[in-house]
Amino acid sequence: MTSIIPNNNQLLTISIITPSYNQARFLEETILSVLQQGYPNLEYIIMDGGSTDGSVEIIKKYAHRLTYWESKTDRGQSHAINKGFKIATGELVAWLNSDDLLTPGALQEAAEIYNEDPSLGFIHGISELIDENGNSQYQHFGSEFDLIENLITSQNTVAQQSTFINRQCLESIGFLDESLHMSMDWDLWLRLGARYSSRFVPKVWSKTRHWPMTKTKSQLLSSGDEHIRIAKKLIEDKELKLSKEIERKALAAGYGRKAFLEFQEGHRNAFKACLVRSLLYSPKMKGGMAKKLMESDAPVVYILLEKYRSLRRLFNCS
Repeated sequence: MTSIIPNNNQLLTISIITPSYNQARFLEETILSVLQQGYPNLEYIIMDGGSTDGSVEIIKKYAHRLTYWESKTDRGQSHAINKGFKIATGELVAWLNSDDLLTPGALQEAAEIYNEDPSLGFIHGISELIDENGNSQYQHFGSEFDLIENLITSQNTVAQQSTFINRQCLESIGFLDESLHMSMDWDLWLRLGARYSSRFVPKVWSKTRHWPMTKTKSQLLSSGDEHIRIAKKLIEDKELKLSKEIERKALAAGYGRKAFLEFQEGHRNAFKACLVRSLLYSPKMKGGMAKKLMESDAPVVYILLEKYRSLRRLFNCS
């Protein structure tokens, strides 16, 4: 069990929000991973979406140690998290999904980093993948965040489960985009990263459970369209002053990601259409995520690309 940190009123407050819906199987373990941190200045908020599987009974078991909890129908995960953010008063805020876990000492270490530089927009670490039974899959994710690199690769290098956000910075740029259901975290890191610096700590601060019913596995296809929408939104932000090359690479990466996901689902026509658009935005990127899939489909794609180039030359398009 984690050792108890002596009560210290000088320690900053950290607010953790757990959104949950019918996750009784894992919920108690998630709750304990937060409460057993032994961090004295903790706000723990659970936003349950009206579960009917016994989750409420589990929450009530720990209600005396929670800052707030509710079990009401919501408009989805992003909405539930935003409701928690609006209740939170901690200098640092984070959300931990109801099938994931914090590792011992994560809150204390994040607090120490924040105290070194309270201007940071967010602090993030590494997450370890576990299976539905809690066994390690011996894989880790989370690495240094770079706004431009994330944008022009359509890749998320931030492990959401191991990320602590400066609440004042969060409030200044707005909360999660509730129209996004898969990529709301990537959108948030980009918006925060466009205005504030971040700090990567190469330590495992969480465990992420990958099992057949996780959103990442069941709804991944929708992230293709969301990444394109997010890239376009960043491009429209004139304060960023992105170069035309970066704008085109960002869109090429977004369409390349969507092409890859469409291919995985067996949607060959959608795959080709997205890949063509990716190549048109930036031929040098060779389809981004989809470039490994191009061996069989590349001849058709490049024929279409050459026809497009010919038309552009014919009409003197820039």
